[in-house]
Amino acid sequence: MVVLGVGNTLKADDGAGPLLAQALKGRFPDVVFDAAGVPENYIGPVRRAEPETIIIVDAADFEGEPGEVRIVTSDEVGGFAGGTHATPLSLFMKVVSEETGAGAHLVLIQAKTTELGGSVSPEIASAVERLAQELTEILKRREEL
Repeated sequence: MVVLGVGNTLKADDGAGPLLAQALKGRFPDVVFDAAGVPENYIGPVRRAEPETIIIVDAADFEGEPGEVRIVTSDEVGGFAGGTHATPLSLFMKVVSEETGAGAHLVLIQAKTTELGGSVSPEIASAVERLAQELTEILKRREEL
């Protein structure tokens, strides 16, 4: 499994993906990537990791409660506001799946604010912490196999 954090740390809660990646990277440096706003730059490293599953984490506006987490398919991605990335995530998910043969899943965290220069809100920080704990357990189990 590979985890890719996507987002812009200069825009408050949009930094959720990179924040998650930083929380996991020290323990799992070969399978966790902070892709910032350019996930397409990580197709090579993701391919080299030979994953069966790719988890992409990003902040979005799906009209949920701040910090709420949703898993969406590549077909559903276009319906969510966000889009600070050079390549649409739906296209990235399709390409990275084709390149690796892995299933790509998008985990979205409902942003509270994406104000330029703002800090990550407590709700998003808490959601990232919960996700980091869950993904740590999953990644640890996969290491043991």
